Amino acid sequence: MKRFFLSLLAVVLLFVLVLGGLLASAFIGNAPIQPGLVDGFIHVVPDGYVTANILDVGDGKVMLIDAGDDKAGKAILAELAALHLDVHAVVAIFLTHGHRDHVAAVPLFPDAKTYVLQADVALAEGREGAHGILTGMMPVKPTGVLVTRGLVDGEVVQVGNRAVHVLAIPGHTGGSAAFWVDGALFLGDSAGASKDGKVRPAPKVFSDSAEQNRASVKALPARLAAAHLPVKTLIFAHTGRLEGLKPLVDFTAEP
Repeated sequence: MKRFFLSLLAVVLLFVLVLGGLLASAFIGNAPIQPGLVDGFIHVVPDGYVTANILDVGDGKVMLIDAGDDKAGKAILAELAALHLDVHAVVAIFLTHGHRDHVAAVPLFPDAKTYVLQADVALAEGREGAHGILTGMMPVKPTGVLVTRGLVDGEVVQVGNRAVHVLAIPGHTGGSAAFWVDGALFLGDSAGASKDGKVRPAPKVFSDSAEQNRASVKALPARLAAAHLPVKTLIFAHTGRLEGLKPLVDFTAEP
């Protein structure tokens, strides 16, 4: 019996060590989140280890790209208040994917239409679970999010004076998306920035398919060029940002 418990303890310790290594690899070396005004119309709002983005769309209205990990939305509401806005100023929310740390505050904004790629609608609403190593262990339960409409790859959604171009980049989740808005490319968790200014793919431990994620991100420069969408800034959900398209182009050359 003692031998059995010692063997069980060894297995548990090995699991903890492996898990700890995977988690460490997901965060060590990341460029720190950089809050503040970007490109004159984007307010990057830190919400713990993730960010939400508030974009000016004219006439005193804004849209969000992702809605953070806090159901009370304290950081987002504080930033809106600093801009002399309230919850009714938010007219649209675009979700880069359906993981819970990106959708939490969505129900706080009654006037907002909520969009996510069709493949992630059920995930965002909490009717289905994710399929990553760790995310697949999370319980499936309603998030309180009601998606207005599922998006399709390649469409353009007009919100006030901003046109949101939708690019499907499956891999981190089945319905992960990048959004291009006036030169800013929002990649959510599908990529990140390292401290040495390079693009990193989504962490394997949190992704449905690391291989598909890498392929989707590597395909982006050609797709952006074909659509005549120049990139001024790369904006990520869990790291700082990068300037220009070159870091993404360099990533395509990596093995």
